[in-house]
Amino acid sequence: MERFIHRAAGLLADAGSLVVYLCAALIVYDVVARLAFGQPFAGTADLVAIALVLVTFLQAMKALLRDRLLQMTLLLNKLPGRLLAVAMAAANVVGAALFLCLAAFAVEPILQAYRTHEFFGTDAFRVTAWPVRLAVAVLWCLLAIAFLTKARTSLQRTSR
Repeated sequence: MERFIHRAAGLLADAGSLVVYLCAALIVYDVVARLAFGQPFAGTADLVAIALVLVTFLQAMKALLRDRLLQMTLLLNKLPGRLLAVAMAAANVVGAALFLCLAAFAVEPILQAYRTHEFFGTDAFRVTAWPVRLAVAVLWCLLAIAFLTKARTSLQRTSR
């Protein structure tokens, strides 16, 4: 299971990188079209704003599993080994609970966005809201699984 989670995290991070490259290409196209033809792409700002949210959570799982998230090292460096492992496991369980709660709270807004045909953007360019909201909620659930995997790993270190 852990191998699957690490592989999924890598694939999601790669997808996030691809989204960043596509955003860069869109921005370049928008600037060139604006300067050369006076016709910028109407949805650049909206698409990039949505993409930034997605990229954050596409890459968060890999960052977590590789210990690249910010930590309070000033406090953590003072804890003895076993207590540190327990504290890290507890922090990861809290992180998992947080993201599962966020995903649970997102269900109603997703359903409402679907029912009301909510969209992001302006009349010139619209993006349907519910698929974006659903994608973020799914990414939150995957991130919760990654937090639980980290907690399990921390606890296994304590039992050794």
